[in-house]
Amino acid sequence: MSVVLQMRQNNRRVPLETIAEWDRIRNGLSNPLNLTEETVEKSLKLAPPKDFSGGTWLGRYLIPMSCMSFDESKQPRDKSNDPNHVTDLSNRFELMGYALDAQPMMGTMQSGSVTQVDGFAGFHRSKAIIVNGQLFYIVDIYEFSTPLDRRIARNHSNHHKNVTLSQTINDYVKEIVNAADSGEILKTESSVSELAWRLAEGDKTPKQIEQSIIPKSIRMLGSVYSDFRTYSSATGEKAGEHTLQRWIAKNGFAAQGVQGRSDEALIEQGYIAYCAGEGDNKATWARAVYHGQRLGIPVWIFGYATTRKTDLGEFREEWVKQFMEMKSILIDFATTIVQSDSVDGIDETNFCCKFAGFLPQYVSPDATKGGRATEVGLVNQKGETIIFDPEGECLTLRG
Repeated sequence: MSVVLQMRQNNRRVPLETIAEWDRIRNGLSNPLNLTEETVEKSLKLAPPKDFSGGTWLGRYLIPMSCMSFDESKQPRDKSNDPNHVTDLSNRFELMGYALDAQPMMGTMQSGSVTQVDGFAGFHRSKAIIVNGQLFYIVDIYEFSTPLDRRIARNHSNHHKNVTLSQTINDYVKEIVNAADSGEILKTESSVSELAWRLAEGDKTPKQIEQSIIPKSIRMLGSVYSDFRTYSSATGEKAGEHTLQRWIAKNGFAAQGVQGRSDEALIEQGYIAYCAGEGDNKATWARAVYHGQRLGIPVWIFGYATTRKTDLGEFREEWVKQFMEMKSILIDFATTIVQSDSVDGIDETNFCCKFAGFLPQYVSPDATKGGRATEVGLVNQKGETIIFDPEGECLTLRG
């Protein structure tokens, strides 16, 4: 198959003895669709093999249906068989023959067998062609790095415009639940969310993925635990466990803000603490400048994400950037007031508003550390645990 080699330049192939055995078994089998090696070559030009992440294409072959098997329990459909769809496909084959521009069936070589193929795309077609008496068919053979890669590929194989049975929301939910139960993904919210997007993006809308597939999968799994912690700004005894107030108190830091304490008490504690969801939070900075300058004590700001973030590192990088930009604005402001020509003379030790670090938010258990949370205590931009020193320097100044 020179066309195949030119297209993919792939040295991995199905063994010659396997191809020879398929040819032997296929000899004399019923072939109302008139499939030949020439048909295979033409189909490669009009319907090139699909690329799948983690997948290696091994070639396109004419394979006897007696060598193809489809495990109903491993199909992406929530309901394994749709008789009406089989009928529609059967009628199409009878009227139009084989569609050269349509993707063929797809499968992987069965472990321990020379000729048997586990199909992952073409479940309904395998039934439809047999109805028409076709006993062999065109099949793309793949290898996959992981079972999860194969699962994703068999879902993506249904994202086409030919005669197809659309993937439903429940189909995707089934796949996610099975992937988690099979140990292909962790039972965490982020893992479920990531797989939902990998499976359904391009087929379902963002709203369907976020508001239907992900929450339904989480409910079906039941034991899914959150690996991203958010903190409430609520106060009081009934505020709940994960509040800013309780985290500050639990770690032995000075109570957030200034409420309920005299100036003398604030000076005695040595610093003022605030939490901010943005590095340039204007209300926080205004309080910091006002109280820090008035009392002559540092104000430490603890950063955190107010909502779930898909990329916490990116959020934290942006938070620090915002902090530095706000700091530059205030330095420029102060410099302008004193009519200084340069900011080189600014003594950082006298700058009252300082960045302490981030609250821990990635809390998924780390299996290498006996289930200890991934982030513990106060962390830096990289999520590494750091020690808070109220007399130390701003985290943005550390190397």
